[in-house]
Amino acid sequence: MAIQVPIETQQQWTGWVQTAVAPPFRKRALKAALQSLAAGGTSDQAIAAAKQAERNRANYMATSALVLGALSAGVGILLGGISILATLFAFASAQQGRLSVDRAWQAWTGVALAILGAGFFILRLVVR
Repeated sequence: MAIQVPIETQQQWTGWVQTAVAPPFRKRALKAALQSLAAGGTSDQAIAAAKQAERNRANYMATSALVLGALSAGVGILLGGISILATLFAFASAQQGRLSVDRAWQAWTGVALAILGAGFFILRLVVR
């Protein structure tokens, strides 16, 4: 479903998003702003929608980093190899999640747990 907003308006909002929104969240923020405008919202409402989309994605990625880091730590204790894969995904999630205003701690905790999981894996290799 295409968003019904004039091209000039889309271009203006694309420029605003490029300057006001962090790079990993621009696509979602632009979509939210344009949807708000298409629904008859004001510029302030479009800005709020864009910022909320940015915040929601950052929070999601922070939580994702936390869960993947915990998975890495748990799997590192039990199995090993899959821990490295979970660690890589935790780092990727933390890259975006660290920008979360509300949940940056989850991203950093996830990274710490992922490192711990990789450490457990390496320790198991050394001890055997």
